[in-house]
Formats: sequence, structure tokens, C-alpha cells
Amino acid sequence: MIRRLVGREAEVESLTRVLDDTAAGAGGCHVVTGAPGIGKSALLHVAGHLAAERGIAVAAREAFRLDQAAPLVTLTGALRECRPGASAFAWLAGQEPERADPLRALQRLRASLEEAAGERPLLIVIDDAQWMDELSALAVRELIPGLASSPVRWLFAHRPPSPDEGDTPGHQLMRWLRRDGVQRTHLGLLDEKAIAELSVDVVGAEVDNTVVALAASCLGNPLRTEQLLKALLVTGQLVVADGVGSVVGDDLPSSFVDSVRENVDTLSEQARWLLRSVSVLARPFSFDEAARLTGHKPAELFPLIDEVMADFLIDDVSGGLAFAHDLVRQAIYNTLPRMLREQLHREAATLDRPALEVAEHQLRSGRSGAADAVHMVRSMAREIARVAPGAAADVMLRALDAANPGDPGRPGLIADTVNLLAAAARLEEARELGGEALGAGLDAETEALLLLGLAEACKHGGLNEMTVRYCDQALRQEGISLAVQALLHAVRAHALCYLGRLAEADESGARADGLGRRGGEYGAAVFGLAGRSLVAHAQGRLGDSLAHARAATELADEAGGDAAQRHPRIWLGAALIVLDEFDEAEQVIRAGRRESDRSGSSWAEPLWHHFQTSLLYARGRLEEAAVEAESGLTVAERHNAHALAMPLLGMLMRIAVLRGDLAAAQEHLDHVRRLAEGGVTAVPEDVLWAEALLMDARGDTPAAFALLGDFYRTLPERPALLANDPAAAAELVRIARDTGHPAEAGAAVRAAERLAANNPGSRSAAAAAAYAGGVLARDPGRLAAAAERFREVGRPLALAAALEDAAVLGRGRGHYEEALSLVTAAGADRARRRVEDRLGTEAVPEPAATCLPQLTPAERKVALEVGKGSTNITIAETLYISRHTVDAHLRNIFAKLGIRRRVELATLVVQECGARTT
Repeated sequence: MIRRLVGREAEVESLTRVLDDTAAGAGGCHVVTGAPGIGKSALLHVAGHLAAERGIAVAAREAFRLDQAAPLVTLTGALRECRPGASAFAWLAGQEPERADPLRALQRLRASLEEAAGERPLLIVIDDAQWMDELSALAVRELIPGLASSPVRWLFAHRPPSPDEGDTPGHQLMRWLRRDGVQRTHLGLLDEKAIAELSVDVVGAEVDNTVVALAASCLGNPLRTEQLLKALLVTGQLVVADGVGSVVGDDLPSSFVDSVRENVDTLSEQARWLLRSVSVLARPFSFDEAARLTGHKPAELFPLIDEVMADFLIDDVSGGLAFAHDLVRQAIYNTLPRMLREQLHREAATLDRPALEVAEHQLRSGRSGAADAVHMVRSMAREIARVAPGAAADVMLRALDAANPGDPGRPGLIADTVNLLAAAARLEEARELGGEALGAGLDAETEALLLLGLAEACKHGGLNEMTVRYCDQALRQEGISLAVQALLHAVRAHALCYLGRLAEADESGARADGLGRRGGEYGAAVFGLAGRSLVAHAQGRLGDSLAHARAATELADEAGGDAAQRHPRIWLGAALIVLDEFDEAEQVIRAGRRESDRSGSSWAEPLWHHFQTSLLYARGRLEEAAVEAESGLTVAERHNAHALAMPLLGMLMRIAVLRGDLAAAQEHLDHVRRLAEGGVTAVPEDVLWAEALLMDARGDTPAAFALLGDFYRTLPERPALLANDPAAAAELVRIARDTGHPAEAGAAVRAAERLAANNPGSRSAAAAAAYAGGVLARDPGRLAAAAERFREVGRPLALAAALEDAAVLGRGRGHYEEALSLVTAAGADRARRRVEDRLGTEAVPEPAATCLPQLTPAERKVALEVGKGSTNITIAETLYISRHTVDAHLRNIFAKLGIRRRVELATLVVQECGARTT
């Protein structure tokens, strides 16, 4: 039985509708916002009871300020206490996976959530969500869209940020949810009528105007009103006579803090000491921890706990104790004298708590404690940076404020802080602080490490020119270790490749390989080899590209550790695709993705999506390629990996042009331009070529040629586009020829012929040369030969283009009809309409699918798996696609079918597809 929630009838009615929807099988997210003490927690409590009444499992937890110090604790803490218990979360019981291996726990959570939601709808409630830890916030951003088709409802409560608390991961998550358009409920102040009703409930009797007037002085804040009235009751200043409560006396508490203090002063001395001692703990605590802080034996605390329960402390869902509200804890904490506060923090730092929480207590325990905090965070910086770089950086920033400006260790502290800020993608802060350190006289190794952190952050953000500047500045230092030199050269090689400085990039990659092996920094050697593979690919040395990628993969498999975390199979897959080894490329990408998922390497996800998109594009599966690219773009933006967003946007533009959706292509181009305005760079074959194709498709071929002016000039030295898309050579010839530029048309042919000569084992390169030469010379024989080679390697889009051009030159209706069949199957609607016009007839449509004809073949496969009861993770494994791609397919399926619930889709599959689901 819960107490009546006054003044919130409309909000309760709204949440009731949401929960009815969830009970019927719909997922989604809802956010409750409002000032501290406004009643968000009470509303969430009511929502939990309403959910339970509807048979919905409830996993609830209040986030605490120091949750940020314990990766994944907010989310696992909620699921660990799911009621009724779910077998899917049994692995969370009695352990703290978030502390042992948080990244692996994160991967397992999604599977557990899908399994639990398959048994019954689930409501996940996070109160005070602004205090969520970084990894939980990241997980939620992944899980909300990933579980959108399942009956999982997320319910968050949070308050606006205060000026002194910074931009927490929780606040960032709430902004992301707001931008994503999630449903929100804002709680405002209670009106006078509601305050009067609340007063009656708290006092337990009718009240007169003296009580209502005093309660109104709390300005409609229910928590402050309740605390004030309780304090008045305890002090005897609010009395009930003849069933009516009334205020007596003039010496009344004037604020919430005063009301809490008044209430605390009514307790015994030992109980007051208990509350003041544990007020330094900003997260739930155990009896043993309370005993340590108070100097009592655990058994001696039981009567004291009984004395302070309800009004001050409550049972936490994890089995420990917590303050009824953090505002109450803060009010008590503020009564502690400075010296006592520091002493209690020193004692709290000895408790077995997460490293960053211990560091927080050390930081608050005086100057010597601040030094201990710095030592702890610096010693664990690399591990912490994987899961909570922002929280660690905040501790270091506060330590800098507390440290003596003349401390000789300050420059090194700044360097470590810069690296943590960079790892947290807080680039502007990192650069500003790094400038201070660089002018403070660092030793060479420390300065090089600082510059490496800045360079890696810039590379992640697509700021390649700045990346090279930082690397060069570091490499000018004398006496830095081989390992650091290797890391700098590896990052520099990749940035230079994106800037088109290929010879320098190859040299840096080679030095990273050599220095890394000599210095035992095998991760740098692997990354350097990957850079060399990129360079060779850009230069059209396709065999060298494959050799470097294979060498990187072999070294990573042999060395393991950080070397394996570089995931060189990304570049091995890329090299295999351009050499038409599609089956092996698919196996490599599939294996690499599994390794990446197991290790929690989220940075690699957009790259896997990009090369899977490239493979699907080469095989003429445009609809699947588009979904894969969109999924990759979502992941890239979620991680602020702007450099990786560019090639994905370029692929989306090219696919949209082929499908005839020029408006979508323009939207993607606008996105590219926004990133470019921020300094993000991309190689020309990724985005410049796509923009030119869009211009040409709009009929502005002269503008397309003008855009490609430098492209024709550099094509012989950088023929990567011709390797990626062999039909592009002929398209370049056509654009130049049709705009009256025969020299450039001839240059494109020569570049294709040179690529073929340098790669005699590549049938696609030979086909590209024959196709480009055939278009320039208007030679149907060469075009037919090119078509046969494209048929041999399995590139249907290039084959269709060559067949169409051959048909234009008189090779007959059969070439048109085959081209039409190919582009129709691929979903290249723009080419399909053009070929239909040339044939002078409309193609006979393929027979409609008897099962869910609204869906594409790829979507239908996903729907059939849903009909079998498969989870998204199982579907991804069965169909050999990523879970993000499954999510994207399901969003499209729901939109096409006009449904919102997974159970509706399963029902439709059974009705329309029958035995296909078994």
C-alpha cells in the first residue's frame, strides 16, 4: 500500500496509459523532469506499483552521485533487484560484474534483457538519472533503440543540472533522449489546494489555515513541505486538538536545512552521530561500513538504525541502507565541521569501494588526501579510461584545483588529466589544459604522452591536420621511448593517409611497425601495418595492401593483448573486398566482429559497418547495404567518431543516388558539410565522388566535372576509387566526355589501365580498364568483354552498367533485359527506370511475395525469425548481421506494417507465413 500522491493526477493517468501499452507488448522510454524535491521519486514509486499490478516486472534503482565512480553499477544494480526475479538476471546475483569486467558485462546485459522481456514485459526505473555512471549511460543509449521492438519500458527521473556539478554522463544522456523525441513529463510546483491535501496526509488530521500558510512558505515543493511539517510535529510546534492540526509559537524553522536539523536534534546523541558519519557516503552503504565510520560494532547499530529509519534512512534495494532522499543527506552533511568532515572522508577512503569513489573520499580529506587520490587515479588511468574516463578526469581536475600551483609534479598530473579528457571526447577541455602543461616544462616522455593523447582524440574526431601537428611536435622531443615513438608514428600514419600525403603515411606506418616490434609495443606495430595497408590500397597496390593486412592480423593473433585490440581484420576484410575475394572477406568480417564484441571495442563498430556495407554494395544488395550504413552512422555519432561517419555518409549518398532518392542523398551531403565545417576531413573517394554523382544525377554534369577537377589529376597516383568501385572509371570517362574534356576522359582510362597492369591478378581491375576504354572509344566489343569479367567476379551493378552501355551501342535487346533484371534485383531504381525507358516498355514485375509482401527480402528474413520467437541477438547470429542492423530492420518493418509491438509482428508472421516460422 502506497501513500496517495496528491496534485499529480494527470501525471499518474499519463503513466498509467504508458504502462498499459507496455503490458500489451510495446517498448519505449519516458522521462520525468523537475526540481529537487518536487516529487519525481514519489511518482516513480507509484509507477512501479502500477506496473506490478499489470504483471510487468520492475527493475528499479536510485542513482547516486558516486555511481560515476563504479562503471555499470547503476544499470546492473537495477536489474539485480528485478521483481519478480528473472532467471535471465541470475548471473548478476551475489557478484559485481561491473567491477570485475564491466565491458563484458555490458555485452551480456543486452542478451539478458531480451531474454527477460521474452518472458514478461519489463519496466526499468532509474531515479536521479543525472548521477548515472558513464558506462550505464552508454549502455542505455545502445539499449533503448536496440530493444525498441521488445516490451521493455525505460522510466527515468532527473533534475536540471546545477552550475557547480558539471556535465555528467546522465545529463548528456537526458539531452540525447530529448533530441531523440522521447516522451517527457515535467513536474511543476504544487498548487495551494494540493499543498493543503499534502498537509492533511502528513499530519494525519485536518489542518487549519496556520498550517496551510506555513506549508505554502515552501513554495509548492512537496519534499520541503513534508520535512517542515514533520519537524514542527517533532518539536511540538504543530499540535492536533479536536481532530484539527494547528501551529503554535513563533520560533519556527525557516528553511529545509533548518527543518532537517530540527528533526535530527530530536534523536539520541548516538543516532545523531550515526547519521552525520554516514552522510559522507553518497551511495548506499552496508551495516559493516556504517560501523567502521561510527566506531561501533555492527550489532550495536541495530537500535540506532531503528531510531532513524523512515524519517532519515531506508532499506536500499541492494540490501544495504540509504538516505530517504539525497537532499536530506546533504542537509546533514552540511552540519559537519570541516575537520570532522575531512576525518570521516579519510576513514571512508579505507572502505572496499570502487577506485574512483575511494579517490573522491581521499580528495575531500585534505591536502594529503588529495595527493593520495591523484596517485590512485594516475596508477589506474589506463584501465579507468576504458570505462569511466570522464569521471576519472573530473577527479583529476579537482585534484589540480587542490594542488599547490608550484608543485613539481603538477605538469605530469596535467598530462594524465589531458589524456583522460581526450579519452572522454572532451577535446576542447583537453586542448586548453594541454596548452598549460606544454608551457610548464614537462620532461620529454611526459610531454610526448600528453601530445599522443591529444593526437588520438583529434584523430577520433576527424581532425587529421591537428593530429599530425601534435604527433610531429611530440616526435621532435629527444629521448622518448621506442614504444611512445611507435604509437605516435602509427596515429600519424592514419591521419596522413586521410590527408592524401601517402608517401609520408607509408613511411610513418613502417616506422611504427619497426619501432613497435623493437620496443615491445605490438599494438603500435599492428596499427602501423594497418596504416600501410590503407596507403597501399589508396595507391592501387592491392597485393601489398593485402600483405600488410595479413601481417598485421598474424602479429595481433600472436601478440594478443593491446595488439589484438587494434582489430586488424578490419583492414584485412577491406583488402579482400577490392580483390573480389567476397566469401573470405565475409568470413573475416564475421570473425573480427565477434572478437570486437567480446572485447568491448566500441570504437571499431563503425568500421565493421562500413566494410560490411562495402561488401554488400559490391554484391549488389543495396537495401541491406543502406541499413548497414545507417546502423554504422548511428554508432559513429553515438561515440562522436566523426572521422568514421564520413565514409558511411558517402556510401549512403551513393546508394541513395542509385535508388533514385536524391532528396535523401542531399540530406546526407548536408550532414557531410556540417562535419566538414567543424574541421572533419575525409578522403576524396569517400565523399567527393558521392557528391559528384549526386550532381550528375540532377543533370548538372558540368558542376560534377568542376568538383572532380583535382580528382582526375591525382587519379593515377591515388586510384582507390577504381579499386573500390570498378564501374567508377567508366563513369569518370562519361562525365569528362559529356562536358567536353577529352584529356581528362583519357586520363581516367589510363589510370584504370595502369591499375590493371599493376594488379594482374585482379579481374575487376581488368574489367574496369576494359569498361572505361570501351566507353571512351564507343567500342561494344570491349564493353562486352568488361561485362563478362564483371560476371565472373560477381559484381552485378558493374555488370548491369556495362551491359546497358553495350546495348546502347547496338548489342541488342538481350543486354538491356539482363541489365534490367540485375538493377531491379539490386534495388537500383534510377537505373531501372532508365533502362525501362530505353526498352520502351515497363518491366514485368516479379511475382509478389506471398508472405509479408510489404517487406524487402532482408526485412522478411528478420520478420520470420521474430515469428520463431528469436531475440535480436539470436537473429543477428543466425543471419550473420550485426545487432544494430537487426534493430534498423525492425524499425523499418514496424513503420511499413504500422505496428508498435513485437508480439504484433510475430502474430502477423504466423497468420501470413504459417509453416515458414517453424
